[in-house]
Amino acid sequence: MLLPRIFVVTLVCLFAAGLPVRAETACRFGTPPTVLVEEGDPHEIGSRLLKVWEVEDNPVFWSETTPGSEAYSKFRGEVADLDIETDPVHLLEGSSIENSRIVHRNADDWIGPAGCLEMLMYGHQHARMNTFTDPTEFGSFILRSPDEERLRVYFYTNNQDGLGNMDVIVTPVLEDKREGWDVLVALHSHVFHPGQPEINGILAPSEPDADFHANLHASLGLREGWITNGVHTVRMPSSSFDDFTRPSGRGEVSNPYE
Repeated sequence: MLLPRIFVVTLVCLFAAGLPVRAETACRFGTPPTVLVEEGDPHEIGSRLLKVWEVEDNPVFWSETTPGSEAYSKFRGEVADLDIETDPVHLLEGSSIENSRIVHRNADDWIGPAGCLEMLMYGHQHARMNTFTDPTEFGSFILRSPDEERLRVYFYTNNQDGLGNMDVIVTPVLEDKREGWDVLVALHSHVFHPGQPEINGILAPSEPDADFHANLHASLGLREGWITNGVHTVRMPSSSFDDFTRPSGRGEVSNPYE
């Protein structure tokens, strides 16, 4: 369909005058995701969901703009109503593992408020499985296209409080990497468990998490590893990955192409 002539002329004049085209300012994807895997009801053992959005690489995604989604608003409302402790440094102090101490020492540089992308992902998960009645995690990858204009955002979850094997999401990311996409972020959630200080929204990698990040950096050039509890996020640079404690019998991320 041809655009109305006045609209075309207006666009030409805007570009000629060097005026910026208005960018999206709302924290939202705007288009529905492509569902790659969907198996079972969310509350059934063995259920899985993998989906991906492809969107323009808009600055709002890297900002602290809060989504307008009902699900994320509901999550934050429940955090307030339940009087959940959200101070990330205080939560780290309740954890005895060495990796928590490493993050604690770097908290000023690494920990900040959850950003738009993390909040969007957390809202999707909270709508699927309520954080406080059915605590489960999600995993995500954020990639940038070879022309640096688009993002692919993968989202994977199951009905477990811990994701287990991640091959189902790593496989398409490996293929994207082969096609020139830049693997920017591996993100996953550590949800609140009030009364259980060792796992209560701790923004630090477990030993398997640390192993996962290090292996992804080696195999995919992963830039950063992020963990979010929906309120705050720790963003660990790849230069820190080797500092964390990893399992003694560490393995490699499964690569179906090798």
